[in-house]
Amino acid sequence: MRPSTEWISTLVLLKFIGGIGLKNCFKFKTRNLLSIRAIGSIRKSGDHMNLELSEEQQLLTNMVERFTSDHYGYGKRAEYLSNSTGYSAKNWNIMAETGLLGISFSEAYGGLNVSAEDLICIMQPIGKAVAVEPFLSCIVLAGEFLERAGTQDQKDHWIPKIIGGEANLALAHSEAEARFDLGFVKTSAKKNGSKATLNGKKTFILGAGNADSFIVSAILEGKSSDEKTNIGFYLVDNEAAGLSVRKYKLIDGSIGCEIELLNTPAEPMSGSFGDLLQTVSSTKIAACAELIGLMDRLFDETLDYVKTRQQFGRPLSGFQAIQHRLATAYANLELSKSHLLRLAALNESDENYEQMISGTKAYISKSARTLAEEAVQLHGGMGITDKLIIGHAMKRVILLSTLFGDVDEELRRYAA
Repeated sequence: MRPSTEWISTLVLLKFIGGIGLKNCFKFKTRNLLSIRAIGSIRKSGDHMNLELSEEQQLLTNMVERFTSDHYGYGKRAEYLSNSTGYSAKNWNIMAETGLLGISFSEAYGGLNVSAEDLICIMQPIGKAVAVEPFLSCIVLAGEFLERAGTQDQKDHWIPKIIGGEANLALAHSEAEARFDLGFVKTSAKKNGSKATLNGKKTFILGAGNADSFIVSAILEGKSSDEKTNIGFYLVDNEAAGLSVRKYKLIDGSIGCEIELLNTPAEPMSGSFGDLLQTVSSTKIAACAELIGLMDRLFDETLDYVKTRQQFGRPLSGFQAIQHRLATAYANLELSKSHLLRLAALNESDENYEQMISGTKAYISKSARTLAEEAVQLHGGMGITDKLIIGHAMKRVILLSTLFGDVDEELRRYAA
């Protein structure tokens, strides 16, 4: 498919809502704005882009879809969340055996070293299944940061274990007063030869259900975090002296935690604050892809429901007001995919790359929240309960849409 980047006519077809085929044709004058049902390989060629899946990407997508279809039947998600880790160790091992846990790592460590487009192909079906495995937090976030910021010895020790499903790390950066300011760090570090001791508190640590070590950010004692070169990163063992861990459930049912460090021994890493920013950018792209998978699931479940739910002697889908609401939801879903495709076509070296990430995340997050609210409202009160997957998906949407910045914060970054 090779559409022009000038005026692009996007035909949005909402099939057979209540037996009525609705066609809404929207025209958008924008560059590289494409609406397509599948996330594909994006390769620029002059003023055109190729959106076909490569063979490798199709295999990745099929592998994840097969995993989710085999392990996410009715009630399975709630069953997995009831585990102390918040997910199934058996499923995690299966993901390791298939090589999925190696996607963010370079081939030197046995990883796949995938591109942003490949990562999107993986995260969408994970989102559509509303999967509970800590893939985003442990592999994309903590795993990628480890490879960027770890010493060679640390990478040699941890990465093979992570890829094999034998160990997990969790990134402990957020602090209670920081809100969405990534540069706000009060936890202090005091160097002691080749080691360090840390003092402070961290909160909202994702993927904490089975973390073997924490990657902790800290400011050198006596220094100011206003100078980002003073922010360092340290590995802290989960059983280190002076470390207190309090686990709790997040809104989506996954396990998070907060930690307190009191003269806790730590192992310095070699990375910088810039490595954190790059990793957060990659994580935002992955979160956007997962959000689109969640939106797909929410829309499909709601469309099926309004076709079967009877009111006043006919299906809900027979009412024009419902049709209009679903048509709008579908259009926003397709536009969200378009924004993600446009973002995936960029490179880290492109001008305004970070700005585009913020703008894309703001748009997709708002669209996902709106679609989730519509889905719940059309299902009625039971839509918010854990009995239906709608409730689970909405709670995951809420978490992802505020990860590293809510809609207002991302818009401020985009406008800056």
